[in-house]
Amino acid sequence: MKFYTIQFYLYLFVLNALSLNFYAQNRVSLNSSDIAWKVKPQAEIGKDSLKIFTPNYSDANWVKAVVPGTVFNSYVLSGLEKDPNFGDNIYQVDKAKYDRSFWYRTEFTIPENFTKEIVWLNFEGINREGEIYLNGKKIAVLSGMMQRGKFDITKLVHRKAKNVLNILVSIPKQPLNNYGSPTYISSAGWDWMPYVPGLNSGITDDVFLSNTDKVIIADPWVHTSLPTNARADLEIKVDLKNSSAQNQEGVLTGVIMPGNITFSKKISLDADGITNVKLTKEQFPELSIQNPKLWWPNGYGDPNLYTCQFTFKIGNVVSDSQKITFGIKKYTYDTEGGVLHISINGKRVFLKGGNWGMSEYMLRCRGEEYDLKVKLHKEMNYNIIRNWLGSTTDDEFYQACDKYGIMVWDDFWLNANPN
Repeated sequence: MKFYTIQFYLYLFVLNALSLNFYAQNRVSLNSSDIAWKVKPQAEIGKDSLKIFTPNYSDANWVKAVVPGTVFNSYVLSGLEKDPNFGDNIYQVDKAKYDRSFWYRTEFTIPENFTKEIVWLNFEGINREGEIYLNGKKIAVLSGMMQRGKFDITKLVHRKAKNVLNILVSIPKQPLNNYGSPTYISSAGWDWMPYVPGLNSGITDDVFLSNTDKVIIADPWVHTSLPTNARADLEIKVDLKNSSAQNQEGVLTGVIMPGNITFSKKISLDADGITNVKLTKEQFPELSIQNPKLWWPNGYGDPNLYTCQFTFKIGNVVSDSQKITFGIKKYTYDTEGGVLHISINGKRVFLKGGNWGMSEYMLRCRGEEYDLKVKLHKEMNYNIIRNWLGSTTDDEFYQACDKYGIMVWDDFWLNANPN
């Protein structure tokens, strides 16, 4: 019998807390629940094309936008389209009205408590392409629904006046599985859903400001190895980005809970570069945990979770901080008898679950809604969700799956179509 052990890389998503005080002072939402956004077709801007970049521009004839969300849903919520879930309304929509490029526009101010050196503008996802302008200057293009953007806007923003943010959003090219990938491929119609006008184009994930000093923490993750279920060896990787033109030196600290496991390391960083940091039990014996609380799939035990609070200090000043959640588990598989078998923590698991095409066919499932939807899977005694084509990308989905003991089968087969 062939037996394979895969080092299971836990995909750790940055949660809504850094350290509480640091987070409260250093991240501000730019979603439409917090500030006003407007949207309008690029073709209808006309002679106002330059004025849209200026403060106090009159956008009264623009449509109120939903961010994160899609252009089409913004029109639906503004009462300009009939309820697409009623009758055959969605089949009566003029596709050409939405299958084109749209401008998004908002104005914002920098919070007074943004006292650290660098102001960042953050995007978690735009479908399918977004040209980003701040105060009339083009700063970036994000292409691909899952491409994140983090931009240093310190020299562009006005600290004491309004700032104008414009994004020109373009729809995916068609056919989606050949030219538009990766994208929400079923938006062009599938056997279980209609064509969505605009192909779910829009600013489809969170937008926010953050404030740090010279060094930021990027994408920390924890790999767990189980020599036995009575011992877990943790390996931690994190990138430290030095945004300054000088070398920096500071201390990276982590606190794992439960257990109050603390580690710290002095690190030297090259100017304007990324330093990859790897921490193991050989360096820090405390990363070998005795009798860990294991994460189990639903029906096989409790989905225990740990947190790790990362902080990077230069001297006595916190430059950046992030808090992540992870589970301690070991994933293995075999193909005995020509059948795929999955084991978690050495115990073979019978996979039962549902197939998600997207979070919702117009991407209207947000935030806490995932908690209920995944909880219902748990209560149906499921233990896995197939994320069809990887189309559900929101952090809250994965957080809910971690919480309720639901594994995720991410597949990307049509997103790599060679034809």
